Amino acid sequence: MNKPSLFLGCRGLALCGALALAGTLRALEIDATPWGLNDEVVCKVNTETISKHQVEEDEVISLLISRKAQLEASGQWNADAQKFYEHEYNKAFRTSLRRVVRQRLMLQYAKADPAVKVDEPAFQKKLKETLDLFRRQGLLSAKGITATEVEKRVRESMLAENWRWGQFGTVIEQPREFEVKKYYQENINRFTRPAGVMVRIIRIDGITTNKLTGQRTARREAEEVAKRLHDDLEAYSANFAEVAKANSDDEETKGRGGLIMVDKNDPYFNPEGYSPEVANILRGMEPGQISRVFDLKASYAFVKLEGRRVAGPAPLEGALHEEILRSLLGQKMRKLEDAWFRKALSKSLVVKVVNAVEEVIPADFFFEEENEPAKAQEAGPTKAEAEPKKK
Repeated sequence: MNKPSLFLGCRGLALCGALALAGTLRALEIDATPWGLNDEVVCKVNTETISKHQVEEDEVISLLISRKAQLEASGQWNADAQKFYEHEYNKAFRTSLRRVVRQRLMLQYAKADPAVKVDEPAFQKKLKETLDLFRRQGLLSAKGITATEVEKRVRESMLAENWRWGQFGTVIEQPREFEVKKYYQENINRFTRPAGVMVRIIRIDGITTNKLTGQRTARREAEEVAKRLHDDLEAYSANFAEVAKANSDDEETKGRGGLIMVDKNDPYFNPEGYSPEVANILRGMEPGQISRVFDLKASYAFVKLEGRRVAGPAPLEGALHEEILRSLLGQKMRKLEDAWFRKALSKSLVVKVVNAVEEVIPADFFFEEENEPAKAQEAGPTKAEAEPKKK
């Protein structure tokens, strides 16, 4: 069966169902309610049904529908926008349907396994977090999500995840070090990092603000305070980070001992993009040096250059090493899960529903990535390959 026709031929899966969703922003708000159960059935997994709304819980689909509503409301909806929308919606719906069917089968297996349990304290904690989030978002209402439904979904999600990890997470052989190194070398372009500097700063503001009254007052001795701290650091070899914590007026950095963090995951940054004054003062400095006191936008500051980094691949250590380990473990787990999924599909009845008529969905539909090479072969040789070679 042709996969696109499988999607487009099903009335519940077809785009026409989505086009009715977003006539106005108000209609979108009602129709895009998450976890809608009273909706058109588009698929059945054994005896359980899957509704169109459940498939449309996918984030990509939600964004597409929301964007369409915005364009319609602003009068910018046209033929080109509709063509793009149809293509992206169809693709996202197919992807989401595959995921929902896989999750539903896992849940069925989990419910049938008496050894799989949900830790009650962990469940109550997760349930409270989810309910609190939905209340803040205004989703718990008569027309929205009920607390009972949230409780059911949270419990089912935890049950399926516990079964999944019990089946696949405990039998995976840990990646060997040579596998980590091979993955690193094959994907080294992903791990490149830009040149940068690591810098600590102490800033003394020339204007202070009373936190109670909001009144701003000029601090005439700011430059003297900054110079005294600077001279004491150099004279007594004090710890720059400790002095910054105790004396700096830069609330954003003082808790880190003055360390500037443009990226929360990387202490190195491009000084040109951070501050012209800081970039200028760093020119010619060597790691370990402390700058002179300089003007910094109604403040006085000085910095310590902790290090410089050249552009290139990140070393295979620390967080990067752990990231690659997790990625390799995920790949191995996915292979085991895919093998189970294919076997489970062969023992299950998974059908699409078109006008109340059921039609079996072939297992290959759920493994589209594996079929890509076969599709290319079925398409036949290219024009260049088909033409006889000239002697």
